[in-house]
Amino acid sequence: MTEEQTIEALKEIQENAGQISELSSEEETLVGEFFNSLVKILKPFGKTLEIPAASLPDGYSGRISKAYLYLTGQLVLVFTNGEVEILNLVEKENHQILIDITGEIMAKLKIMITSSKSKTEKRVKFLMQMTKGLQKVADVFVEDTPKK
Repeated sequence: MTEEQTIEALKEIQENAGQISELSSEEETLVGEFFNSLVKILKPFGKTLEIPAASLPDGYSGRISKAYLYLTGQLVLVFTNGEVEILNLVEKENHQILIDITGEIMAKLKIMITSSKSKTEKRVKFLMQMTKGLQKVADVFVEDTPKK
């Protein structure tokens, strides 16, 4: 490498290092916002999400029997031998696991929210029928009250 190439390489290294720092900071912020949003979404359901072992990275393949994601960002891994490990997905070293299971998280949220919407629609439809029926009955009693 020539002197000029070495200086260019150093400049590129410095630029990339600066970008890594900025991106890491943004990553931390986004992970925090991800879990803040997840808490707000899941809190009314009072649920943790069961994550299929197959969606975990290959290093866990065959060793995990169950995995649960808690609202706080903790992934509880239950190993086939009965041992339990808790990974905090908010921590930088676990961000890739978060990325690996995000598709599963979204699929579970979609099911939960769609189910909740359907149940709410059924209640509203029922209540609408009951309320209209009661209003008709109430109107009869209003009409039957003696006028002065």
